[in-house]
Amino acid sequence: MSKIEKRITSKLIEPHDLSHRSKWLRDYYFLGPEREWNNEFMPFTTGTDWDIIWNETDYYVAPETHTYIGIKGKGVFECSFRSVAKPVTTLPENFWDLSLPERRTLFLEEVILNYVPQEIVGPSLLAGSRFNTQLSKCFNKKEAEKYWKKNLKARKAFFKYHKSGFGNCGATAGHIIVDYKTVITKGFKYLHEKAIKTYENLSEKEKKGPKGAELRAMIRSTLIPKKLAEKYAEECRRLKKEAPTQERVEELEQMARNLERVPWEPAETFWQGVQALWLTHMLIMAEESYPGPGTSFGRTDQYLWPLYKKDVIEEKNITKEFAKDILGSFWFHCNTVYDAMIRIGRQGITSAFGQLMTLSGCGPNGEDLTNELTYAILEVIDEWMPILEPKPNVRLHRNSPEKLLNIVIDMISRAQGAPFLINFDERSIAGMILEGIPKEEAWDYACVGCLENTMQGNDRSGTVNCNPNLAKSLELTLWNGRNMPGNVNKPWNKEGEQFGPKTGNPENFQSWEEFWNAWTEQIKFIIKYTVDVYNITEELRAEFLPTPYVSTLVRGCIEKGLDVRCGGPEIRFVTIEGVAFATTVDSLLAIKHFVYDKKKYTISQIKDALVNNFEGKDYVIMQTELKNKAPKYGNDEDEADEIARLVMKTWADETWKHETPTRFRFRPGMLSWNYWAGSAASLTPATPDGRKKGTFLSNAICPTTGADLKGPTAVTNSVGRALGGKTETGEYVNYLPNGASHTITFNPSILRDPEHRDKFKAYLRGYVENGGTCLQINMLDADMLRDAQKHPENYKNLLVRVTGYNAYFNAIGKELQDEIIARESHHM
Repeated sequence: MSKIEKRITSKLIEPHDLSHRSKWLRDYYFLGPEREWNNEFMPFTTGTDWDIIWNETDYYVAPETHTYIGIKGKGVFECSFRSVAKPVTTLPENFWDLSLPERRTLFLEEVILNYVPQEIVGPSLLAGSRFNTQLSKCFNKKEAEKYWKKNLKARKAFFKYHKSGFGNCGATAGHIIVDYKTVITKGFKYLHEKAIKTYENLSEKEKKGPKGAELRAMIRSTLIPKKLAEKYAEECRRLKKEAPTQERVEELEQMARNLERVPWEPAETFWQGVQALWLTHMLIMAEESYPGPGTSFGRTDQYLWPLYKKDVIEEKNITKEFAKDILGSFWFHCNTVYDAMIRIGRQGITSAFGQLMTLSGCGPNGEDLTNELTYAILEVIDEWMPILEPKPNVRLHRNSPEKLLNIVIDMISRAQGAPFLINFDERSIAGMILEGIPKEEAWDYACVGCLENTMQGNDRSGTVNCNPNLAKSLELTLWNGRNMPGNVNKPWNKEGEQFGPKTGNPENFQSWEEFWNAWTEQIKFIIKYTVDVYNITEELRAEFLPTPYVSTLVRGCIEKGLDVRCGGPEIRFVTIEGVAFATTVDSLLAIKHFVYDKKKYTISQIKDALVNNFEGKDYVIMQTELKNKAPKYGNDEDEADEIARLVMKTWADETWKHETPTRFRFRPGMLSWNYWAGSAASLTPATPDGRKKGTFLSNAICPTTGADLKGPTAVTNSVGRALGGKTETGEYVNYLPNGASHTITFNPSILRDPEHRDKFKAYLRGYVENGGTCLQINMLDADMLRDAQKHPENYKNLLVRVTGYNAYFNAIGKELQDEIIARESHHM
C-alpha cells in the first residue's frame, strides 16, 4: 500500500472498546454468507395452486426491484418464492372457513412457532433470531382471482405513471413506530384483554361481520408473542446443558425467566425491556414479510429509561457494561435484516432499511430529556461503528446540553457518513402541529425510516408511499400539458400524449405571472395524478392484506375493530415526498430571469434547447448561462429563496386536499431516497436550469449540486426559508410535517482542533434557529472516496450518507459514488 493509501485508509472509522461478547457478535455478523447461520428469507405456502406469496406493491417505491416484478406475468420474485416455499401442512381443517384476517393470523402463528426454528445466536443475550419470512397471503381461490385482477390494474397504472417520468408510488409496508411503550409497561396481556373486551361489546351482527373477524384475529395475534417467548425459553434451558461456562448457564437461565415474563407481562428489568422490545419488533417484520424498512423504535431512551435507571443507577442490579452488552445483542439482531437477500451481497437489492432509533429531544415545555441511557446508547453506537442498524436520530433543540453536542460532534468527526441523522425539534414540532397534532402532544414525535416525523404508537403516515417528480411540471408547463417531443417510453406513453391540463402555449405568455399560473395548474395535476394512482394500491392492500398483529400495536385499531391498513389508527396520513425540488426552483428562476426579466431568451428558444438536450454549438452558451448566471436556490438570496418558498407552499398545500378511500389524509414531505440519482433522473429530459437529460436531479431539499456557493450558513438559511421561515412574532413555520432531508458534506479538516469544533457547534445551534427539520452530515475526504473506487478491497466497511440513509460506499453504483464525490465540501 502506498503512503497516500495509508494516509487515507488510516482515517477510516473502526470499532473499538467492544466487550468480548459484542466483538464476537459483530465479527460474526460481518462474516456474511460465510456464516453457518443466517436470517435469509424463508417462504411458506398454503400449498394451493393459486397461492400468492410476494407482494409486489410493497416495492413499487423501490425502482431497483422493478426488473423482478415483470410486466404481465407474476414476475421473478413471486415465481422464485413459490418454487422454493415450504408447504405448511399443519393448518386446522376449518382454515378455509375462517375470514381472511383470521387465516393470515393463524398462518403467521403456525409458521413462527412450528416452522421457523427458535435459535440463540452465539453469546447473544436476546432471543429472537429468524424473522425474515415471505408468507402466503392465504387467499382462497376466489380471493386470489380477484386480487390478481386488481393487482394487474394497479401494476398497469403504476408503470404508466412511473415510466412516463412522474415518479413512483405504492402502498408500502413498514415505516411505523408501534406502541412499544405499552408493551414494555403493560405487556401483551393488557392488549389481549382490551381486544377481548372490545369484541364482547360488539352486537351479534357486528361479531358476524368484518369488525368481529378483525377483532378475533387481533385476540389471537396478541397471544403469539407469549407462545413464541415460551418456545424460546425452552430453547434457552436446552442450551444450558451445552453451555461452555457457568456464567453462560446463568445467563441462559435468566434469559428463560425473562421470556417467561415478557412480552406478555410488563417488563421489570432493563434486560426484560430490551427483550420485549426486540420480540415485538421482529414479529412486525415477520407478519408484513417486509424486513425492516422504516419499522422504527421511537424514543427508546425515554421509554426504557425508568428500567435502566432502576437497574444500573439506583439498585445497581447490573453494570453499565452489561447493559451495553444487552444493547450490543440488540444491535446484532437489528442488522440481520440484511440477511434477507444475503446471497447477492451485504445489502441485498435494496439498502439501508432504516430501523430508526430516536434519541434525546425536548419535553413538553422545551426542557431537555437527555439522560444517562441516551449517552450509553451513543457509546454503543460509537463502539460498534461502522454498521448500518439501528440508525440513530438525535433530536437537537435550543436547550440541548453542551455535553450532548460535544459527544455528537466528536462522533461525527470520526464517522465519515455515519451514524447520525440530526433532527431539529422546533421546526419539526411546528410541522406536527400543522398536521393537527395538539401542541401539548407534538413534542413527543419521533422519526421513522430515513428521517420522517410521526407520532408514536398511534400513527401510520405512509411516509415513503408517494414520490412525485416535481420537475415533470416544467415539461408539462412548457408543452401545454403534453410530454416533450421525443420524450416517449413505449409502450407506456406515446408521442404528444396529453397528460396534464391545457394551460396554454407558453410561447404566447406575456408575463412571468402567466407562466407561474400555468405551472401552478400543472403541479396540482401531478399531485392529483399521484393520489389517483396511489389509491389503487391502497385499496388493494386494505382489502386483501390485513395485518392483525401490527394492528394490535397501534392505538385506535382495537378500539375501532379496524386494521391498521383500513383506517384503524388514531392518526392517519399518507405522505407525498416531493422529488427534484431545487431542480424545479432553479429552472423556474432561470425562466423568470432570462425570459421575463432580462428578455435575453424566448420560451421557444428554451424549448428548442431542451429538445436538443443542449447539444450543438447553438446551445452551449445558453446552457452555460442557465447554469451559472441565473439566481440559484441555496445561497441565502431573497429572490431565489422566495420563489423556493412559493414553490414549496404551492405543491405542499395541494397535498392536504386529498384522501385515500381508507380515510388516510395526504400530507407533504421531502425525502427523495435515491430517486434523484436513479429512476426519476433517468426518465427526466433536460431542464431549464441547464441540466441535461438523464443526469442527476436535486436531492430532497438540498440545493442543486454545485449551486450553493456561499457556504453552509447560507444553505441553512435558504432551507429554513423554503420551509416557511418564521412568522413576524418568531414562531417557526414548517410546510412539510413529514420532514425534509438536507444532506451536507464537510471536509474533515473543519473539526481538526477545538476552535473549529466550537465553530461547528455554533453552526448546529444556528441550524436550530434558521435551518430545516433534519440534517445528514457527510464528513468525507474526496481523495478517500476516489481511492475507494480504485481499491474497494481496502474500504469494505466505508459508510457514506446518501440522503436520509447510509450505505456502504462499495455497494452503490459508480454514478452515485461520483455524485457523492462531486458534492460541495464545505469549510467553516
